[in-house]
Amino acid sequence: MWKRIGIIMCALMLAACSNESEQSEPKLGADAKVAQGYLEEQGYEIVSYKGNGTSSFEKADLLELPTRSTWEVQTTPPDDYIGRDIQQEHFIVRDHPLDEVADLGQTNVTVMMVDGEIIGGTSFPDSTEPLMGASYSLDGKTAEELHPDYMEWRNEWEAKYSE
Repeated sequence: MWKRIGIIMCALMLAACSNESEQSEPKLGADAKVAQGYLEEQGYEIVSYKGNGTSSFEKADLLELPTRSTWEVQTTPPDDYIGRDIQQEHFIVRDHPLDEVADLGQTNVTVMMVDGEIIGGTSFPDSTEPLMGASYSLDGKTAEELHPDYMEWRNEWEAKYSE
């Protein structure tokens, strides 16, 4: 009888240890569901949800990386969001313009939200190899594509946010 109890106890301990070591998938909260719906409306297939985070920035950060590279690919100006918490919902998607840029055929996207409203986002190819460079807009455009006269736009940006 003690032998059976010992075997059962060992089995229970092994089961408990294996469950603790497994990382559970992040759960979609209300903002993540809004972001997921938006991405699906844009025609992207959701591969996985990678979780969320919060960021904030000050005016001076708009002149420094990575804040500048994030905001230069947005169509929404950053002014209303200075000093505010921005919710970031992270997904991997397919059927995105950047899918073919790297070896995995899918793209990392981050949807930026404030008070449950989508204000923009970024994208970056998903790759097994490290990639360098700035983020793309949520729909895969570069800063140069969004601002055809990039140098003039950049000079205006620097003048505005260095005041």
